[in-house]
Amino acid sequence: MTHAIIIPLFNKEGYIAQTLNSLIRQTKLPDELIIVDDVSTDNSLSIARNFLRNNASAFGNCKIQVIALRENKGPGNARNVGFAVSNSELVSFLDADDEFHPKLLQTAADAFSRYQLDFMVLNIAFMPGNEIYPDPAQLKKYIEPVDTDLYLIKNPLKAVSSPYFIMGVGSNVITKSKWIAANRYTSEVQLNEGVDFWYRVLKGILNEVPGKIALQTGAYLYVNEVPGSLSRKKYTHFKQIGLPPVISRYINSKDEHDRLLMGMIGERWYKYALQNLPSNSQKIRFLWHYRSFIPKYFGYLLLKR
Repeated sequence: MTHAIIIPLFNKEGYIAQTLNSLIRQTKLPDELIIVDDVSTDNSLSIARNFLRNNASAFGNCKIQVIALRENKGPGNARNVGFAVSNSELVSFLDADDEFHPKLLQTAADAFSRYQLDFMVLNIAFMPGNEIYPDPAQLKKYIEPVDTDLYLIKNPLKAVSSPYFIMGVGSNVITKSKWIAANRYTSEVQLNEGVDFWYRVLKGILNEVPGKIALQTGAYLYVNEVPGSLSRKKYTHFKQIGLPPVISRYINSKDEHDRLLMGMIGERWYKYALQNLPSNSQKIRFLWHYRSFIPKYFGYLLLKR
C-alpha cells in the first residue's frame, strides 16, 4: 500500500534533520513526503531543504513536496494543506520533532494488508526518558491480541476515552486516506486538536463499516519532549488557555461516547490549566470562568466507572 507522510513544520531547526533521517532509514520508504512550513522564523525550512537535496538518492522513488505557507495558521492548518495534495492509500502526520522506528512503515503496511485494517494507533516512546504509553496491561478489556505487538481494539469509541489510552498525541495514528477525506483539523486551536480530529475520523469509519481498529505496540514512534512545547507551556492569564474543541463540539451531545471523551479531555484540561497557571488567583479565576463545565466533568467520572 502506498503511504504518504505529512510533516507540519514550524521552528524545529534542532529536530527536523533527525526526523527526516528517520524516514530514509525505513526498511520500506514512504511513497510521498509532504513538508508544510508554517512560516518558520528560524532555519527549519532551509535545514529541511538542504537535507532533502543532500539525501535525494536515499529517498528512492518517494515523491517529495515542500510547501511554504505565507501565513502562520498553526499545525492543524498545515496538516490540512498537506493532506489536500497527498495521493496515497495510507496517511501519517509526522510532527517535525518526532521520529519513526526504522521498521514502522513496513510493519504498518504488513498489518494493514494482512488484517485489512482501517485505522492504527501507535504506542509512543517519550524521549529522552523512554517512557512508553499506553501500557497494554491497562487496556486489557479493550484489546485482543492478533499478532506480535498488534491488538484489535474492541469498542474503540469507548476505548479512546480511557485515561490510559493515547490517540492524537504526537504522530501516533496511521489510517487509510479515504477515511480522512470528510474531516479537517480545527486550525484555530492547538490544545487536544489531534484527539478531536482523530475521534471524528474514527466515528466516520464506524458509522460506515464495522471497521478494524488496531493498536500497534512495540514503540515504533519516538516523541521528543521539547522545551517550550504546548505540554510544557506556562501562561500568564487563564484566558490564554483555550477551550479544547472536543468540549465545545460535544458539550450538548447525548451520545455516551461523546460525553465520555469530552469528560476525559475535560479532566486533562482542568489539570493542565491548574499546573500551568502562575498563581492561585489565576487558577481560581479559571475555575470560576468555566464553572458550567464542572458538572460535565463529574458526569464523566460517574460514566467511566
